[in-house]
Amino acid sequence: MQETRKRFGISRKALATGVAAALLISGVGAVSASASSKKPAKKPAATKPAAAKEIYDFYNPKCPSKPTTLRIATPIILEVAGAVEQQIADDFMKACPDVKVQFIAIPSNDLPQKLTTMAIGGNMPDMYVHFTSFTGKALQMRVFEDLIPLLGKDYMSGWDPMFFEESVMNGKMMFAPWVGIPTAILYRKDLWAAAGNPAFPKTWDEFLAVAKKLTVDTDKDGKIDQYGWAIVGTPNGSGQGRFSQVVRNSGGYNYRETDAGKWESGAMTKGYLDALTLYQNAVKEGVVPPGYTSTGYPEASAQIANGKAVMMVTGPHSMGIIMKANPALDGKLAGFPMPTNNGAKPVTTLGNLGYAVAKSGKNKPLCIEYIKFQLSTKYQLAYNKIEWRLPSRLKAQKDPQVTGGMAQGFVDALKGGLWTEPTASFNGSIVKVDYEAYSEAFQGKKTPEQIQKEADAKIKKVIADNS
Repeated sequence: MQETRKRFGISRKALATGVAAALLISGVGAVSASASSKKPAKKPAATKPAAAKEIYDFYNPKCPSKPTTLRIATPIILEVAGAVEQQIADDFMKACPDVKVQFIAIPSNDLPQKLTTMAIGGNMPDMYVHFTSFTGKALQMRVFEDLIPLLGKDYMSGWDPMFFEESVMNGKMMFAPWVGIPTAILYRKDLWAAAGNPAFPKTWDEFLAVAKKLTVDTDKDGKIDQYGWAIVGTPNGSGQGRFSQVVRNSGGYNYRETDAGKWESGAMTKGYLDALTLYQNAVKEGVVPPGYTSTGYPEASAQIANGKAVMMVTGPHSMGIIMKANPALDGKLAGFPMPTNNGAKPVTTLGNLGYAVAKSGKNKPLCIEYIKFQLSTKYQLAYNKIEWRLPSRLKAQKDPQVTGGMAQGFVDALKGGLWTEPTASFNGSIVKVDYEAYSEAFQGKKTPEQIQKEADAKIKKVIADNS
């Protein structure tokens, strides 16, 4: 999992500059080949690089001497892993009896907008869960505290380089990575076997062909009751995120920052067109369950759980949600890397999330104690056990619980290219263009070419209006 990965969402120059500066400040050596524009000095042949050490397996926090409330904005408390987040808070409060951890529960899809509103209103919590989709706004509004000097240089080497790199912008660490959810294709192993164990599709044409093979009338009553693809078709960030993954793995992109620091539309790339065509064809070929325009992430997960669908574009965390609905599927779920155009190397997003410390917060030292407590190996593995999200810290990643079993296909997805989400403050407007585009593709009233041109015009206007 430690190999060099390509990044497309932000310019390589900006990424290299930011990470190199961060490493210089923290005193950490080169993290990976993509982390710096300069090659590290050669070491003697007999010398092996020192492995990063996790020194906080079971962290004992330094507690405040007076009653303190720690306010944390989080969507996790509302999800399957909410029990783990609550357990961490409870254990922290036992270790520090004068601390009260207060969660501000915000649904995932609402988090960026809610944080923006809280920042404008001067009501930011001490800490908040940071998604990369909030990076642009966080940079623009300067709401986060740089964590490198707060965490200390001895703590930096414990992170997976990929997680660490994505958390650093302009030499500052925006959030402390906790877990990641690389996107791949989740599938039902039992239903796959019932279809004769077809080869994993390498291209989108093969994917559609396999989806057809998996779309069957299982009870022979003349009606299709099992579909190949549980597509998330709702017009929101959840649906758009999956559409973007298809676009990227078709060789396109919606927009990006060039090396010259300018934003450009990618809607006229062939990959964007191919993704629209795939969505339209999936509906025409009948490989997605009815009601796809209102099928959100919870509904698609339920379709996998109850056997109405076999495949889903998602991350390993969905296995926890699916097994909660159907515990009998333990051991019957797995994943494989995303198909691409012409079988090229797949691209994934890390789905990196973690806790950020608000610049306006009053309890920053306590926030750091909580972060180190939360990121101890014990709790990383507890989170992984329930939701299958991949830990950010190297020691936890190497545990057999993580490296084996149903999540292996998602671990393999990390060996391809990595797309880091663009950091533009207007990213939300681009998201809207995308989901309007695939929603029109579903309807079939316009050709993919027509939809593509309209999306390109909209994205160019968004860029021009915000330049």
